[in-house]
Amino acid sequence: MSQPALDLFVLTYNCAHNAIDVPSLSSTLFNAVDHVPDLLIISLQEMSPLSHGLIGGSLLSPFFSRISEAVEIAARKLSGDSPVAGSSSNSEPRIFTNVAIRNIGMTGIMAFSRDAAAIQNLQTGEVGLGISSMGNKGGVGLRFTYADAKSGGETELTFVAAHLAAMEWDWERRNEDWKNIVRRLVFTPADGGEGGNAARARVGSEEAPLLGEGESANGIYKPTSHLFVAGDLNYRTSDTKPGPDDHEVSFPQPHDTVESPRHYSHLFKHDQLTRERLAGRTFHGLSEAPITFPPTYKFDEGPYLTADEDTKAWAWASHRWPSWTDRVLFLEAPKWMERKDGNAKIEVQKYEPLPLFKTSDHRAVLLSVKVPLVSIPEPDEDEDSTSSDPRINPPFEIDPDWSTARAIARKEELFVGVTGYITGTWEGRCIIGGTVAALVAGYFLLLAAFGN
Repeated sequence: MSQPALDLFVLTYNCAHNAIDVPSLSSTLFNAVDHVPDLLIISLQEMSPLSHGLIGGSLLSPFFSRISEAVEIAARKLSGDSPVAGSSSNSEPRIFTNVAIRNIGMTGIMAFSRDAAAIQNLQTGEVGLGISSMGNKGGVGLRFTYADAKSGGETELTFVAAHLAAMEWDWERRNEDWKNIVRRLVFTPADGGEGGNAARARVGSEEAPLLGEGESANGIYKPTSHLFVAGDLNYRTSDTKPGPDDHEVSFPQPHDTVESPRHYSHLFKHDQLTRERLAGRTFHGLSEAPITFPPTYKFDEGPYLTADEDTKAWAWASHRWPSWTDRVLFLEAPKWMERKDGNAKIEVQKYEPLPLFKTSDHRAVLLSVKVPLVSIPEPDEDEDSTSSDPRINPPFEIDPDWSTARAIARKEELFVGVTGYITGTWEGRCIIGGTVAALVAGYFLLLAAFGN
């Protein structure tokens, strides 16, 4: 009998502050596979305007709702069912249940499961990586046990959505962002709610639970859990910005062959993430499937096409090196698990980008894998302090002041978010106008009352 496995699909997408185009995402989401996966995890970056993300709550609901609608339409299309007319349709059972949503600022994570009851012991965590640890950049995580009732198999999974520092020259800052994710992204039980074990985490980082005094920390590395990290990690293919003529001389195009010095494979030789990861300075212990696709960033305005085979020229932005900023990495099964069950390995099915959508200068990237539905056991006693597995010996210790730092940053997020919303959006200006009008009207009403 073959070992039961979880069919897992992880997608990362930088939305460039725009709500996603539902037809574009739904028509391409599952093109790389011929079936609907058991579990879909979506990592989102720049998923909304800054003020909306920093405030959170209901301001983000429309952005998440469009993702949910696109996912269900795509699943029904692949399953041969009629697409759902809208995200609010409840006339027939949905293929996917959105079992968890979480965000920190503009970085979000969503989990969709075909079997909602399979999601147990849900935990969430978050860390701000922007100015003053605010969430203009950040990491947000989900952890849960996936228990398949049919096969009886189960396994623990940890997912982190991340958006790290930008710019070619700031690779050391990106390494520091990863360090802060390891030190300050701490998981705590998600709020209870509808769905039983598949408790839906509430939208908006202002509701992040904090550990109490004396409680043990629970970071991204855990001996009994798999780990997947997906996001706009922002590592580039050069440590300096392009020169004035580089876009004409060095940037790859679809017609370049592998033998050409302009072929994109030559750019990958300078990939910062691979360099820093192999040197042990970032993303400690994580692996990545081979990259066989062109850079996913940065595309200039138009022409936007729907498929690579239709692309006669890639419209690169001339002021940024084409780079693989959008990545999905994972921890291989630990050695102590392989010694007990040599077949318990993560099996990569696909690792490739979606077509370019006109709403973003990034391409979404997906990873399709099979994860054995076997619990990772606790390490053997002989897995001592010399072990190189970060599940046992994380590269950095948990910051004991992580909760205090997050609480302070959250207050700053709300101040900056509300200020930006009121002064920089149409809705905010309406609030100001309405408030001023109400004050003026009240003033004249008081004059009239006292004048009589």
